[in-house]
Parts: sequence; structure tokens; C-alpha cells
Amino acid sequence: MPSNKAAHHSSLVTHHSSFVPFIIMKIGLLTGEYPPMEGGVGAFTQALAQALDVLGHDVFVISSYQARPTDKKFTRAQLRDPIDIGYAKLLPQTRRWTWRDTRLVTELAIRYELDVVNIQYQAAAYNMRRPAINLLPWRLRGVAKSVVTFHDLRTPYLFPKAGRLRETAVNLMASYADGIITTNAADHAALAPRHAPLTTIPIGSNIAVQPVSAETRLKTRAQLGLQKGDKLLAYFGFLNESKGADSLIDALAQLDPRHHLVFIGGQTGASDPTNNSAFLQMIEAKITAHELTDRVHWTGFVDDWEVAHYFGAADLTILPYRDGVSLRRGTLMAALAFGQAIITTRPTTPTPELEHGNNCWLVAADDAVQLSTAVEYLLGRPALCDTLRTNAHTLAQTFTWDRIALQTSRFFEQIM
Repeated sequence: MPSNKAAHHSSLVTHHSSFVPFIIMKIGLLTGEYPPMEGGVGAFTQALAQALDVLGHDVFVISSYQARPTDKKFTRAQLRDPIDIGYAKLLPQTRRWTWRDTRLVTELAIRYELDVVNIQYQAAAYNMRRPAINLLPWRLRGVAKSVVTFHDLRTPYLFPKAGRLRETAVNLMASYADGIITTNAADHAALAPRHAPLTTIPIGSNIAVQPVSAETRLKTRAQLGLQKGDKLLAYFGFLNESKGADSLIDALAQLDPRHHLVFIGGQTGASDPTNNSAFLQMIEAKITAHELTDRVHWTGFVDDWEVAHYFGAADLTILPYRDGVSLRRGTLMAALAFGQAIITTRPTTPTPELEHGNNCWLVAADDAVQLSTAVEYLLGRPALCDTLRTNAHTLAQTFTWDRIALQTSRFFEQIM
């Protein structure tokens, strides 16, 4: 059971004047992807694990066998034990997220006497054709408390005629959980009818912010082949249909040849690679059809410091989400943290944190004409871009990992 052991690393908690001693727990973070696997939820889980460790908790990360560290070889016997990664014990033992894996997670919770298992839920990361993970909270009853963090409410695919059964799988997961965490107001409203305690905790940036000098900015732009007077637009994150990169390509085609676009990061990620690869092929075909090959640049999966360099080189960052901007988007959080001048799409539900003309510029989704017009308008107003950058960085201070970890820890205490 949890103990009232005093927390260490007080430098983190001193940011919060309302801090009081809390229960130290054995926390299991379950995620379908984890570094070195590519994916936003995996990166989120890593940052959360590090921040919970700073608060003094004993953290176990349970993930796919593909999350094994690549810098050393492990014997079969060694892989049955936790791998010490400094801030957590890593258990990369699951396979295809079948019923066998839910049994394995339950056994691990018993073996390591976990107080709570926090399931980082994104259907695509758990093999969308099987609903096994959706019933894990039921299986953990009497073993450990279960909390589901819903990164989105996409349903598992199951089979072609599953129909409402897909939605039922998500609702059952929420009903059996001891606690639910949403990352944005829309998902909170959708899950409010569930019986479990419910809270909203925004996500943070998965990318460490680093300063970029004027010299590095110029060098990075030169490496991309930009000339003096050229303008650089940046898109950050993996490609999938919901992120609207196809509209961005159409908008670029309407801008004069001085405008370039850099896609920062890997292209498809570890989750839902089939659908994402199909979307990538469509994007590549559109680039060719518009004769934009020389103006579109790809960085591939890069380290944080390289992400910082490309953000620093950009004049504007474009995040044209097809389903509207949301605080659940890690790519948005990274752009805010780096103080970017951001053009994104209007949210589908009220999101008062995002203010048009103050900390971002909002346009309609799927409207390449409006998007290209916004690009030209902002590039012609450098003072307005500076305002967007300053206020974006200010807003990002609301979503720091010390705050997120403390809110998460307190919610776990609530359900114990």
C-alpha cells in the first residue's frame, strides 16, 4: 500500500505555493508505444514518468517489446526483470495487445505491488482490431487502481460490421476505470456521464526547449536551400489525415516560389502505420502534382536540439488540424513552448486559452485559400508575429511538466 514518505526533489514542488505532503506511490504507466518507438503518446509518457520520479514516486513503465533500449543486448532472463532507465523501471514485455497481454499487465501489477496503473489510451497504439486493452480496468479490479488517460476518444476498429460495439468498448473502459483523465474540455464533456471520478489535465510539450542563435537560424535555413528573402513555413509532427497537411500543401501551391515548407519530424510514427503511410503517399503525390518538390523539405525523425533548430529557422508554424485545434495536441504544445507564431484551425469546442490574434491565428479547417491568405497577411506584419510568439510562450508556462505531474499525482491520491 502507499506510504506517507516525504517527497524529495523539493525544487519542483516549490513552484506551487499550495503544495502539501502527498502519498508516495508505486505507479505503473501503461503505453502502447515508448521510446525508442516513435509516437507522441510514448514521448508524453516518458516526460510524465520523469516528472513523477522527481516528485518521489516509484515509476514502472509497461510497454511493447519494441520499446527495449537499443544501446545494449538483453538475455531472455534479463528481459523478465525491470530495466532500470534511471527515472523508472521499464517493462517492455507486451506483444500485440491481446487478451494475453492484459493478463500479463495484471500479473506485473501484482508482482511489483503497483498502487495504480495509468493506461495511456490511444486506440491506434493498442492494435485497433482488438478491444482487449479496453477491458483491462475490469481485469485490474482488486489488484490495483486503474486510471485511464484518454489522449483521444477514437474507438478500436474490431471488425467491419462492429458498429456501435466499437463505441461500447471505449464506454466500458471508462465505466470500469477507478479514475479518468482527459486532456481537453471536449473529451471531458463526452465522458462526463461515466461514473468514475473525472478530471482534465492538459498535456505538455514532449520536446525540450532550447535557445536558437541568429547564426544557427541562418545556418539551418541555408542547409534547406533557402535564399535571402525566402519565407519558411514549418509543420511539426507525424502525418495523418486528422492533421490536415494536405490543405497545407494546397495552400503552399497558391503562394509564390519564395515560400518553402519544412516537415519537422518522422513521417508516420509507430501507431497506425498503415493508414498513415497511405496518407503520406497521397501527400507526396500532391507535392509532385503541384510541382513543389524543390520547396518542400523533410527532416525525418530528429533529436530535440534539431527540432529546436528548425523551429528557430521558421517564420511561421502551421498546424492545420482537420478536426480543429485542441489542447490534446502535443504538436501544438511544442509550438507554444518554442514561442512560435502559429496558424492553426478554429477549435470545434470552446477553448478560451487560445486567443485569435493574441497567442495564435485561427483559420477555417480544410480551406487552403484562407490558409494561404493568413500566411501572406502575417508575413507582412512582423510586429503581429512577434506578439503571437511572445504570448504563445507565455501560455506554454501553464502546461509545464511539474504542474502536470503534481495534478496527476493528486488525482491518483483522490482515488486511492
